[in-house]
Amino acid sequence: MSQDTANDLLNYDEHQNDVLPSGLNILTILTFIGCGVQILITAITPWLLNFSKNMMDKAESSGQELTAKQLEDFAKAKEMIAMSEKNIIPVLVTSALGIILCFVGALWMRKFKKDGYWLYIAGQIVPIASGVFFMGKYQFADWKSYIGIAITAVFIALYSFQKKYLVK
Repeated sequence: MSQDTANDLLNYDEHQNDVLPSGLNILTILTFIGCGVQILITAITPWLLNFSKNMMDKAESSGQELTAKQLEDFAKAKEMIAMSEKNIIPVLVTSALGIILCFVGALWMRKFKKDGYWLYIAGQIVPIASGVFFMGKYQFADWKSYIGIAITAVFIALYSFQKKYLVK
């Protein structure tokens, strides 16, 4: 029997613990998918802002009668777009930083590293905090803004339940 084979047999129990629990496996895979989606959204954000502004301008100039509520909503949306365009660079940079932190955190958690959990948490919080700092009241302009916060909270909670497997 070679030395490597003997060492492998002696360390069998140690290697048995390297099986990734299914919950952690699923969460990290979903995180990788979410990071990919966020990269796409972040990359097209300037285009989306311009598209939204153009669509509102067309609706206002189309000659159709708009209700007072619609005009008010357009005014709020235009303010939000103007604030977004004004702060586009810091918002995009912090979004990219958050994506990188979440991705690396998930990779590290797949290797059972506790620090991966904290990187992931930072990756979720940095873009939200930056949005509040740079966008102010526009960060949570409507109910759709809270969907991202809810998803973040759910994932943090789910990763917290898996934290017991992070032993390195």
